[in-house]
Amino acid sequence: MALQQVAILGLGVIGASLGLALRRGNPGLQLLGFDIDAEALRRAVRSKAIDRSSGTLAEACQRADVVVLAAPVRAILQLLPEIAAHVQPGTLVTDTGGTKREIVRVAETALPPHAAFVGGHPLTGLLTARVSEPSATLFDGAVYCLTPSSNVPEWALDKAVDLVQTSGAQPRWLDADEHDGLLAVVSHLPYFTSVALVRALAGQRSWQEMGGMAAGGFRSVSALTESDPQVWTDVAATNGENVTRQLDLLIERLSELRAMVATGDERLLGELRAAQAAHRAWLAERGEAPAPMSPSGTGSSPSSPGWIDRLRRS
Repeated sequence: MALQQVAILGLGVIGASLGLALRRGNPGLQLLGFDIDAEALRRAVRSKAIDRSSGTLAEACQRADVVVLAAPVRAILQLLPEIAAHVQPGTLVTDTGGTKREIVRVAETALPPHAAFVGGHPLTGLLTARVSEPSATLFDGAVYCLTPSSNVPEWALDKAVDLVQTSGAQPRWLDADEHDGLLAVVSHLPYFTSVALVRALAGQRSWQEMGGMAAGGFRSVSALTESDPQVWTDVAATNGENVTRQLDLLIERLSELRAMVATGDERLLGELRAAQAAHRAWLAERGEAPAPMSPSGTGSSPSSPGWIDRLRRS
């Protein structure tokens, strides 16, 4: 059965972009919206991300065949029991939260038997895309993780796939625990690493001078700190075990690198080359090429052995 009416609870960049993407993919779809921020609701109506706003959760949910919770993780955990009395038989409830285990667990106990829950997480790459405003193309080609609760009926799985594909994204089915373990590696750890780097440098007396010298490398590594801190506080609260494990592994690797640097260990070059090779293999799997890192395109620099030998001969 095709989607008919979707309620989006939370109209930030993700929620409003989802509304715009669904409208583009299915112009006849009715879109309702709810947000505690009145201005966000007005913007969503003006941009046509939704057809009309709802004054209450009950009003938003009562006629929707799909309810999307597009809010921070801990807000989603609060919303699930609040909407339970308002979702109708045959309703799919889903979300866009960055962690899944706690959300699926709460959904299984909070929602009535006549509704079904399939967790969702669109991997939209907001920073890479330089997105600051809602966009109908935000989900195009993106992996959209789907993590169903136990004993989900076939109609709910079909609706979840329909929602994702209508938005322009590609569904990927995962267990909630698997999702949280994988995202701790490729999403959560990079963010906390970026935070640690910026805090370590900004706390030094010479930070002002350092900042004047910082260029593309620092900008790239530090850019993740621009993500919403509340979102990441929620990630830490709901995926702390996985994030802690990955931080421990990173600290161990940093300690090994520190020892190599401190002692002049010649194995350092091999370690750096191994990281480069792993990164290039990852890019190749995605059909991408490494970004050039020097004007000549050779990747060499005046301090490389080739340059030193050449200078000695001159």
